[in-house]
Amino acid sequence: MSFLKRIKECNNYNEKNFYKFYISNNHVGYIKKKNLNIIKKYSKYFSLINEKIFLEKKINNFSKRTFVFNEIFNFLIKRKKILSNHREFFPVFSSLKSRPLLKVQRLLGPFFGFQFFGVHLNGFTFDKEGKCMLWVGKRSKKGNFPNDLDQIAAGGLPYNVSIKNNLIKEAFEEANISKYLVKKSKYIGTVSYRVETNLGLSRHILFCYNLELPKNFIPKNNDGEIQKFYLWPIEKILKIIKNTKKFKFDCALVIILFCIKKK
Repeated sequence: MSFLKRIKECNNYNEKNFYKFYISNNHVGYIKKKNLNIIKKYSKYFSLINEKIFLEKKINNFSKRTFVFNEIFNFLIKRKKILSNHREFFPVFSSLKSRPLLKVQRLLGPFFGFQFFGVHLNGFTFDKEGKCMLWVGKRSKKGNFPNDLDQIAAGGLPYNVSIKNNLIKEAFEEANISKYLVKKSKYIGTVSYRVETNLGLSRHILFCYNLELPKNFIPKNNDGEIQKFYLWPIEKILKIIKNTKKFKFDCALVIILFCIKKK
């Protein structure tokens, strides 16, 4: 195995399997061709033109769009295409600098191939010999990616929450890091992934931050998503990433960025 293989796992899809999806002439997503039969059930909302799918122009504001996509979400629930009970609205943008076009349930994202966003925090410190040590979380036995290894804190960007406030929220919920402390974190860049799933295409852009933690800091999970934390040398972590799939796939990508930036 190799680091390159870990990176390729974050770009695992075949664009030929999808129609591009547009809202108000903005390319916002991808719809799996095998799901066209579902889209055709809602022909009053969508049209297929030259191998592209468009939301009808009459659905022209935030409220109307949100209503339409919530209707489709409920249909997919009834058809058991979506099984999870998790409910959380995420924004859909034409550009992150603009207002959202609509809000949708997070679980609906892959069906339309919407671009979602998230924050990931690398919490690190140094031992007595000056060796870099990174805090790693082990995910809960329940929920998505059970027992996978993860960052000390990470999470998707909900509707009506800024990136900065999302970082503060996730740092406290997942590792009990105070607002005062997390404000000392440094933005190091973004990573992105596109992964084809049974439902469609999962797409995220992750805003990555580094935070040097006090040597006596011990993380404590507050939301039940992490069952245990480890403080490991970065060399051990890289070996795990290179030779196994114990880390959640996107978290491995974030740690590789951490190491590049720490050089």
